[in-house]
Amino acid sequence: MKKTIALTFALLTSSIAYASQSFGPAFDFSKSAAVTVAQVLAQPANYLEQPFTVQGKIDAVCKKKGCWMQFATGAAEPTFRLKVKDGDMEFPVSAKGKTAYAYGSLKAKAMTLEQSKTYLKHRAEEQGEAFDPAKVTSAITLFQFEPVSVLIE
Repeated sequence: MKKTIALTFALLTSSIAYASQSFGPAFDFSKSAAVTVAQVLAQPANYLEQPFTVQGKIDAVCKKKGCWMQFATGAAEPTFRLKVKDGDMEFPVSAKGKTAYAYGSLKAKAMTLEQSKTYLKHRAEEQGEAFDPAKVTSAITLFQFEPVSVLIE
């Protein structure tokens, strides 16, 4: 019985240790109205330059300044990054794997093949991953979400 109580207490305290975190001005996130990254990437033109709430699983976080997060996307989909000006918000690296809701607007930046290689090399270096430029055979469009408010659960 004592072991069960201790284990239950340990599980409760570990789940309490990570509470939701918000960044930016207070915002009432309507989770039911949030769109997924897949929905946005299926028809990005419908979301460009207008405010909305997007939901996604955090796949990567800037290890230097916490100035960006990347949401998980499908293997054939382009990257989907949330980027703020340095110092505006600082996303914790521990947020990786968590679900986030972000309110803001989507920007698209079409890149040349050379720009794509440079960007992907830089991204791999930031994350401490290997990079082979020969594997990049086509240009990418970088979809970058500029959040005003973010909630990480």
